Amino acid sequence: MTPHGYPLNLLLDDRKCVVVGGGAEAALRTGNLLEAGARVLLVGEEPTPGLELLTSPRLSIEARAVEEKDLDDAWLVVQASQDAALAGRIGAWCEARRIFFCAVDQPEHSTYAHLALARAGSLTLAIGTEGRAPALGRRLREEFSRVLTESGAADEVERLAALRAQTPVSERRQVLGRAVADVSFVGSLRFRKE
Repeated sequence: MTPHGYPLNLLLDDRKCVVVGGGAEAALRTGNLLEAGARVLLVGEEPTPGLELLTSPRLSIEARAVEEKDLDDAWLVVQASQDAALAGRIGAWCEARRIFFCAVDQPEHSTYAHLALARAGSLTLAIGTEGRAPALGRRLREEFSRVLTESGAADEVERLAALRAQTPVSERRQVLGRAVADVSFVGSLRFRKE
């Protein structure tokens, strides 16, 4: 039996993360890490369009090849380029330092895979394919994002958070259980048959 990934919601506030590479993928990963509160070092020899939109005191950009010392104090490393030899080298550095590493679209070099995230306020649904079918993850994220928006999920989370805050701890399980008892998902998921 092939082992499955273990999903986590990493808390990266003020933790160093490194993005290696350039292009749109590097900009996307950098933006996501900044949104999570991380301090990001972006190292790459190729230009990254869209970086002008990512102005943050937590972002450092180095226009050069990555070096092992760039990983000092890092918690997480993302390689946005498709260079398999570089992925093998960075993967070995990360393994030796026990740093989580993802070479995008190269699961054979990675110790984690990105999840597609559908968000509605504080509610996050994560969709993962263990790096094997990222296009499916993206499409499901789009569909779940639509469903969450149409249902008013963000407002519901706020309503339930307020109810939780005003309910004594000893009664929360029962009160909140009743408050969500009628939540349901109506519909079906369809895949194209070829």
